[in-house]
Amino acid sequence: MKCPKCHFENPDTVHYCGECGTQLISKEEIPVTETLETPTEELTRGTTFAGRYEIIEELGKGGMGKVYRVEDKKIKEEVALKLIKPEVASDKKTIERFSNELKMARKIAHRNVCRMYDLGEKKGTHYITMEYVPGEDLKSSIRRMGPLTPGKTLFIAKQVCEGLAEAHRLGVVHRDLKPQNIMIDKDGNARIMDFGIARTVKGKGLTGAGVMVGTPEYMSPEQAEVKEVDQRSDIYSLGVILYEMVTGRVPFEGETPLGIAMKHKSEMPPDPMKINAQVPSDLSRVILRCLEKDKEKRYQSAGEVSSDLVNIERGMPTTERIVPEKKPLTSREITVKFSIRKLFLPAIVVIAVAIIGLIIWRFLPQKQAVPVPSGKPSLAIVYFENNTGDESLDHWRKALCELLVADLTQSKYIRVLGSDKLIDILGDLKQIDARSFSSKVLKEIAALGGSSHILRGSYTKAGEKFRIDAILQEAATMESIGSDRIEGKGEESFLSMVDELTRKVKAHFKLSTEEIAGDIDEEVEKITTSSPEALKHYIEGRKYHLTLDYMRSIELMEKAVAIDPDFAMAYRSLAQSYGNIGFRPRLKEYMKKALELSDRLPAREGYLIGGDFYSYSEKTYDKAIEAYKKLLELYPDDPTGNHNLAVKYSALGEKQKAIDHYETNRKSDNLGLLGYGNLASVYRQVGSYDKAREVLEEALQKYPDEAVAHADLSRHYQMAGKYELALAEIEKAFALNPAEGTPVYRQSFYRRARIHFYTGDLVKAAEDYLNLQQQKGPQALYLGWMGMVNLNLLQGKFKGTKDILRPMIDMSKKVGVNWPISEVYMKFAYIDLKKGNLQEALEDCDKAVDFALKAEDPDRQRRALHLKGLTYVRMNAADEALKTADELRVLIRDSHNPNNMHFFHHLVGMVELKKKDFARAIESFKEALSL
Repeated sequence: MKCPKCHFENPDTVHYCGECGTQLISKEEIPVTETLETPTEELTRGTTFAGRYEIIEELGKGGMGKVYRVEDKKIKEEVALKLIKPEVASDKKTIERFSNELKMARKIAHRNVCRMYDLGEKKGTHYITMEYVPGEDLKSSIRRMGPLTPGKTLFIAKQVCEGLAEAHRLGVVHRDLKPQNIMIDKDGNARIMDFGIARTVKGKGLTGAGVMVGTPEYMSPEQAEVKEVDQRSDIYSLGVILYEMVTGRVPFEGETPLGIAMKHKSEMPPDPMKINAQVPSDLSRVILRCLEKDKEKRYQSAGEVSSDLVNIERGMPTTERIVPEKKPLTSREITVKFSIRKLFLPAIVVIAVAIIGLIIWRFLPQKQAVPVPSGKPSLAIVYFENNTGDESLDHWRKALCELLVADLTQSKYIRVLGSDKLIDILGDLKQIDARSFSSKVLKEIAALGGSSHILRGSYTKAGEKFRIDAILQEAATMESIGSDRIEGKGEESFLSMVDELTRKVKAHFKLSTEEIAGDIDEEVEKITTSSPEALKHYIEGRKYHLTLDYMRSIELMEKAVAIDPDFAMAYRSLAQSYGNIGFRPRLKEYMKKALELSDRLPAREGYLIGGDFYSYSEKTYDKAIEAYKKLLELYPDDPTGNHNLAVKYSALGEKQKAIDHYETNRKSDNLGLLGYGNLASVYRQVGSYDKAREVLEEALQKYPDEAVAHADLSRHYQMAGKYELALAEIEKAFALNPAEGTPVYRQSFYRRARIHFYTGDLVKAAEDYLNLQQQKGPQALYLGWMGMVNLNLLQGKFKGTKDILRPMIDMSKKVGVNWPISEVYMKFAYIDLKKGNLQEALEDCDKAVDFALKAEDPDRQRRALHLKGLTYVRMNAADEALKTADELRVLIRDSHNPNNMHFFHHLVGMVELKKKDFARAIESFKEALSL
């Protein structure tokens, strides 16, 4: 019987191809084999176990029993089934403990960990089901190839570290980590197996007292001594695996398991470099540190190991590095007609802003988390009271607070509540517009801000003379520990009065004369501006920036720098706002200006500007990280420096570091509403949807009346495919923030339209997009307009769409913005692809790539290359499609974010699909989905 797939000639008596495993006749024609309820040697291909799992092949024998590749007939997917030996499963308490540990292991959802599914039992036979990972275990790879190259070793080791870091974060220790338990798939990616026999850090696990668990060659010294283990035991086993990868042998061998275990306890391993001279010295040091006998001297976390491995890889020649290869819509038609003239009535500058005004929901500041130093007093400074009787002086209420925050934040001895956190708290307490604060409110502010002290005050005026009265209080008792009165002439004196008040506040905290003299304390005028009017615009502009109204913030900051052309922090704020709306030319212009002026600023502000310049203007992330780290050396708990460092780690794909920072902030109650959304987003990116939901639900408990909290949860449900829940949450956001023109209101319409889009209710989606077009503001116009264009394209209504989009190209060129042009050409390519104009589609893709490159926009470069590759697939040009895939792979590699490799894997899968190599296509698509 000839196989229809590989054409191998099989005997007529078989039901599956002996070469490739393809089923040769229908399941109905296969003779019914006895359904086996107990594991025997009769578990052969085609038989059924436990009434559910059809045996495909035996994969081998593990320490617990045989392992089979099976088809789960209930879910129609292939899984791995591992039988548990009777001697292991005979004790009920053992199975009960094992079941509890499996519950912990099932929580590990990571691309470098094989998922554990269930523990089952059928007529006394216990078994485990888990994800089936096709490939070769690392032990077999080493046996077949010998010592791995440093590049290959680093590539695999980093992935193992990432998987371990996630498990350890959840409190799960593997305890039997070895190369046999690490699967390498066809693209060389690593997956850790057998977390089902792990034990939690808090529990005793499977073993009784005095019983060693583990494989002797990979056992830590504490395991050899039958002591309690934690994640550092896995670090030791990882060191043994690394040793074997680079040398081809384990560090300790012996005739008996006990003899090997004792060597781990008492003997020093030979230097890997002495066995293989090709091992880099810094990699050898990492391995030997993992193998320290004293667990306190080892790396303390998998994240630390990963960080050092990444640094080693960055120092290697590029050629030596390894890069991974990696519901139906409604039939109702909606014809969308709208006036081009109506869309383009606003002036050219406003239209240009509309083009760049697509504000991504979560393109928002994120906060870094570092433990608050013990013993350092913490201070919340609240808005001052205006007792002058002159409402035109109201802006000094917030300005004095902002100036004091800026001045006192320089200190190494006091932790000051940030302005953004204060705004969050006042909004939560419904006190944002309060003219004064009661003792009860002051206590609540201190409690929510984690502050031990409160500074409040007022200002009065007599003629040209101003007077500031301030009082410093213990937050818990509201007892005064110091009060001060400072006088000056004219509004220009406020800056020097703030400097004087800062020194007095430090004295009240009982800082010594030497500490005050040696503290960092530049005049606040140098940090900000000497112009009260420029400062007024700056303070107001920052308020709008923090509430996401970037256009109003830009308007005010432009006024500030017009008054004071040397106002460095205003230029920095301008750069941030323009960056948040995607206008990179202005971002670079203003960031460069801020950097040129940074030498007149104190170290804190200088490092901030330097880090931002390298990050957003030059995109040299290593220099940016260096600048932020220098800032944190001076101020370990600086929220802005920490937030920026977290953003960089996230952009580099180091999601675990970002999560660690956010979680520490969460524990110290410094995350804030926007921080909760950011943390949830990163959890989703690593596949931890349950954790993301938990974070967002916690945010709702803290901010039940905030529309943003409900909108964030709605977005989460949408991304999880739970559309009814998503719609319910977005309706709550509408109810809490019905004010037209606000960013939350605008984004709520956009989010609801997307939900309708995904559920196929295109009529309601169109209604929301049209509503957006009628709202004020360029962002609403852009979102509504592009939404309607997409609805037309979705339904194949291509006629006239190019004419609608072309004006955007001309206007974008006039204002020097390139990314919208790239977007338009991708729309053109899509239309040409659907209409069969394949050569034109290729030309459009090339233009889209070119303008994305000019815009320094790697995301659009990736999308345009991906579309170009799909066009080649449509043209049956497989070689050209694969060349494009390779370009895509290199681009993603250079971006240092491996998660974007899903573009590459999808394109390769489409090529294989076109070639009718369905097995490879499926593997590529699965790899894309895993990322």
